[in-house]
Amino acid sequence: MREVAPYLEKRLEELKEKHDCITERRGTGLMQGLVLDRPVGDTINRALENGLILINAGTNIIRFVPPLIITKDNVDEMISILEKSLV
Repeated sequence: MREVAPYLEKRLEELKEKHDCITERRGTGLMQGLVLDRPVGDTINRALENGLILINAGTNIIRFVPPLIITKDNVDEMISILEKSLV
């Protein structure tokens, strides 16, 4: 599982580079956050509608705290849902 945390960081960085609304990726290991240039409430609600549970850390930060047992496939699925939710 040690390889999943760097993979999660990499995928979140890729998402940041792809979407201008993401201004920063923060965190260490599996505890990660994305800072957006807008409130994240709508994004979190859209993600929930698609089966991804997210929480905020303030008005413009999405916090990721995945389970301790997570695979790269789980990360890919999360990124896919999150990307659809960023509209």
